[in-house]
Amino acid sequence: MKTWNIGNTTVRNPYRLREALQLFRVKMGGRPFKRVEQQEYLNALVKAGLVDSKRTTEDDKARVGDSEFVTEEYADEVDRLDSKLTTKGDDGGRKFASAFKQLGFVTDWERGKSWDMTPVGTRLIEHPQAEELIFLRQLMKYQIPSPLESGQRVQGFRVWPFRLLLRFLKRAREENLIGLTKFEIALYVITVLDEEDGAAFEEAILNIIKFRTDYNSITGKVNKNRFTNQKLEVVAAKVDLVPGSLLDYADSNGRYALITGLLTTHGNKLTLSDARLPVVEAILSDGTSFIPSKDYLELFYHPDLPPLPTDDLLFLKEEIVNLEKRFVELASLLGESAALPVQPAEVTISELQTYEIRLREKLQDVREIQFYRNQCSATSLDEIKDLLEDINIGRTKAFFGGSDYAPAFLEWAIWRLFLAINEIVGPISRTRGFRIDEDINPIHHAKGGAADLTFTYDNFKLVCEMTLTSGSRQFVAEGEPVTRHVFKAIEATDGKPVYGLFITRKLDPNTIDAFHKARYWKNYTSFVSTPVVALEIEQVLKLIERIKIQNLTAANFRELLDRILQLQGTCQHGPAWYKEYCKLYKRWVNSDH
Repeated sequence: MKTWNIGNTTVRNPYRLREALQLFRVKMGGRPFKRVEQQEYLNALVKAGLVDSKRTTEDDKARVGDSEFVTEEYADEVDRLDSKLTTKGDDGGRKFASAFKQLGFVTDWERGKSWDMTPVGTRLIEHPQAEELIFLRQLMKYQIPSPLESGQRVQGFRVWPFRLLLRFLKRAREENLIGLTKFEIALYVITVLDEEDGAAFEEAILNIIKFRTDYNSITGKVNKNRFTNQKLEVVAAKVDLVPGSLLDYADSNGRYALITGLLTTHGNKLTLSDARLPVVEAILSDGTSFIPSKDYLELFYHPDLPPLPTDDLLFLKEEIVNLEKRFVELASLLGESAALPVQPAEVTISELQTYEIRLREKLQDVREIQFYRNQCSATSLDEIKDLLEDINIGRTKAFFGGSDYAPAFLEWAIWRLFLAINEIVGPISRTRGFRIDEDINPIHHAKGGAADLTFTYDNFKLVCEMTLTSGSRQFVAEGEPVTRHVFKAIEATDGKPVYGLFITRKLDPNTIDAFHKARYWKNYTSFVSTPVVALEIEQVLKLIERIKIQNLTAANFRELLDRILQLQGTCQHGPAWYKEYCKLYKRWVNSDH
């Protein structure tokens, strides 16, 4: 092992950990966690929808269990499957639990040891609103080596991975690099193994600057990719990894660091959040020393340690003054209300911490309004176009989270595009079904059960749904939910007409047919028409080009939807309708309005 990694690449999305931990406590509590239990846990993860895996044993046992007669062969097959429970996917369950152990949510369960939920893990389950702070505390004290990571494989290590990543990002900011790409982290950050080796740190910084300069001097994406891959192959060989694993580790480190709220993304770069710079600087200057092995677990499992900068009354007061000033200035600049939240009656740490959270929420609200008003700019439209082009051709390797986070970036890009129409009625935060960070970047894609996006204009509503699924799975996964979400919006509307817009990479004819004269049956005698128009990302890219030439109004877009929907009356089925409205759409995006 010649690199370090926070979390693991199996659990690439740390936002899944809380639910997975809750399931772990329910299913595995009071039991050893050996190979049979590891397979059982994977089965439970898949059943709960937390993991998509084909390596469960439930289907095999169900197939045998459907036997009509209990024969000797039947009994032998059940016994065989019971003895083979560990042969398909026990490592998947094990890797999830490894993340729990590494982050201090459960005690060490390896080699059949009796394990317990730690106070940290209990707090994460019982206080989901504190998730960000819990991860921040754990990553601040996480060090290598430790009683949880020791021996030959970490020989020569002396590092706080999260703190070292913060140091690199702070220095990148000072060098005007904005942040670091996944490739730069893979090549030069996670290969620094000694926190106190100043020469190695400075050498890595120089290498990053040279890499960025050389990369930017190369023309053409093919040539840039070739350059990057060659660099990855050289470093991967030195650390005994394949290039893909090196990138996976960089991605995992970025994703776990992002959950602390101190970081954000800027395009394909991981960077420090502007709103959290004082906190980062306080952490990096707190004089922390390595925790002796005999004290590590006691501190690591303590949910209130280490103290955060915002646990200090003086720091907290200074931070509140700074936040109040930023909020009032920005709100006044935008012509929005600059009224501050009600200040606490008592000047205690807990009261001021609650007030600081409310202040950050107010500041995020006005920053989102500012973001909304900027989306019609040429710079923003070019960013949206570049992002959609990458998603459309599957070029998601550079994203933190890779293809796992492509759905979130697709929703974010389409959200930004329709904000560019700039005629939204009501709070901007109600237009999206996904969460954003303080820098207005997506944290995760929208949860199921509700529309991805809902835009309210003066005289209509637009419900948007996006997916990257294709083929028959697209029809199964989206045909019913999309019409149901449009139906729900119609039922909840104040009389405004509602339109549905479905966007994907490649439309399946069955999906198109599901939207042809779509309706949602409330019961056996009553239905509601649910008008939905489907577009491919390539067609949306044409829409962006049209907006760049001439401003698009909500009325213009509604007129287009009406004309497309009217064509249903002359078409017998969905594919025929799609063929006709593609012609109409092409004429519309290329015409002067």
